[in-house]
Amino acid sequence: MNYMLKISLLMLVSAASLMAADAGKIAFISGGAEVSRAGKWQKLTLGAAVNETEEVRTGKTGTLIIALRSGAALKLKPETTLTVAAADSKTVIELQGGSVFARVDKRRAGQTFEIRAQTTVAAVRGTEFFFAYGKKEKTKSDLWLCVNEGRVNVTDGTTQSDVDVNAGEGIVVPTQKQIPKPKAYAWTKKLNWNMDASKGGVEDKSSLKSAYSDLMKQNYD
Repeated sequence: MNYMLKISLLMLVSAASLMAADAGKIAFISGGAEVSRAGKWQKLTLGAAVNETEEVRTGKTGTLIIALRSGAALKLKPETTLTVAAADSKTVIELQGGSVFARVDKRRAGQTFEIRAQTTVAAVRGTEFFFAYGKKEKTKSDLWLCVNEGRVNVTDGTTQSDVDVNAGEGIVVPTQKQIPKPKAYAWTKKLNWNMDASKGGVEDKSSLKSAYSDLMKQNYD
């Protein structure tokens, strides 16, 4: 290979790496978490960088907090997999499985923050909310969302439905059904919203499976 061509290719690879870098850093970790790089899963450590487009996952007992470059923070519960698709003026999180807490400072003009799961998008300007996969039916899962502070706009591309969820409210989006009217669910009060280990425990011990007994008592169709 021509020497100059080899140098040019190396520069392109380095530039691509820089463009994909610095989505955020690991601010807290317990129980084990990994990041997929170059086709291999690598162990994450406190202070490690997470790059855009990299897939991150927690283990069966893992809790992970990512401080994003955009000023937002994510707390992953155990057995959660997500990708920070973009972390600049437009922050996009793709949730592949599990559940995540998000704390988003008020966005400046032109800034957006979205978490996407299946065909559903949760978009905010500044808030604190929880988004999770629930009961699976065939190839899709119910989705759960509740808001601790602020407001979250939730849209679904399949059913073309759209709702705003305010602080203290939650929704459960059943598979292939329109997004229901938000309600105050008892299970949302059991969540641990803390993302600062200096202020106490950050691990969330609540069980979404046990929360189904609460949901069955309410009509959310």
